[in-house]
This record gives sequence, C-alpha cells and structure tokens, in this order.
Amino acid sequence: MTQHLKYVKPTQMRPLLRVALALAILFSAGLVDAKPFDCANHQCGLLTKGNNRDLVVGTVDGVASRPEMRKVFAWAHRHGYWSSLPDKGAGYLKYMQLISLSVPVSGERRSVTVLMTRQEFESASLQIGAFVRYSPHDSAHDAISYKNPVHEAYWVLVGCVAQLCAPGDDDCRSRYRAGRFDHKSGHQLRVANGKPLTDGIFINPLTLLPVKAGSNQ
Repeated sequence: MTQHLKYVKPTQMRPLLRVALALAILFSAGLVDAKPFDCANHQCGLLTKGNNRDLVVGTVDGVASRPEMRKVFAWAHRHGYWSSLPDKGAGYLKYMQLISLSVPVSGERRSVTVLMTRQEFESASLQIGAFVRYSPHDSAHDAISYKNPVHEAYWVLVGCVAQLCAPGDDDCRSRYRAGRFDHKSGHQLRVANGKPLTDGIFINPLTLLPVKAGSNQ
C-alpha cells in the first residue's frame, strides 16, 4: 500500500524544531541524571539544607506541580532541611515555588532544585528550556519589607531566578557557562557539595560571563 506523506510548510516546522532542540539539549545521549525533584536519589535536587548562597546557571527542566511541592516538603522536613519553616508548612504552597535546573556534572547532567517566591515566579513567565541563573537574595536588605513572620520564614530560603536566554537560543547560550559558582568570587564549585573545583572556571558574578582567574572584568 502506498503511503502519502503530508507536506508541512517550513513556517509550520519552526516551532516544532525549537521544541525538539530544547528536548535534545536536556535529554541527549549520556545525560542520564536529568530527573527533576528526584527525592529517591538526589535529595530532591536540593543543594543545601537552608538558603543556597551560590549562583546556579542552567536550563529549566522542571516547574514543580503542587503534588511535587508537597513531596519535596515532606522529604525536606523528614531530613532536617528548611528548619526555618513551620512544621506543617503553613503558607508553603502560597509563598514558594520550586524550579529545577539542569546543569552539567562529569559529562552528564543533574537536575538541581532552586527556590523562589510564588510572586516572583508568576511575574517571570519561565519556560522549560529557558537558560537562567539563580542567585541568592540580599536578605539583609530585601527582607526589610516583610513584617509577616511566616512570609519572612520562607523569604530567607528563596532566591531570584532570571532568564538569560530564551529556549533554543544557542547564540545567546554560547556566551555563558552552566554550573554552580561562588556568588562573590565567581569560582566554579562542585555541584554536589559546593566545594571549589581546582580546575574550575571563573565567571563574573554580575554579568555571569566567563573571565580569567583574578580578573575584574
């Protein structure tokens, strides 16, 4: 039986190609650890027990659903994470949003979980495949406007997630390097434990662009 292929206009293919490109970046061969909010193997992707004070640059590979949010909270509470929060998580779903970022680790990729306020998430319009940076809030300055004790308990845990490149924008993405970095020196850190990599690169903590060690540019 002869099969007839449907002609697809080039303009119709472009959105499909962008989606395919984003998926290829996240799930290419060998990137076996890219599983958002994996509590069974990677501590739900959490890097620290409290506020993460490091920069994280990577690709959005997950936005936690309400069931995933509850699952991570239950795991964190059982394992001594987020000690500043109320025991029963009062306000958790209202104030916080978990985002998963895919970052390179030893030739593979690992999904790490970063925390942001629900308000900032709703205004950021983050998409899967977007290349972003997480940075800690300046808690001493930014928290001044929060007088609600419950809200402030969440504020000390969250940071800011901002988009650097749109999904599929390889020209933009090629300017940056993904990973975990010291928020003051820009020195690359081990994703698993936050210790400096002896052969790691440096980035400018403000522009996030790669620089030579000791450079102020």
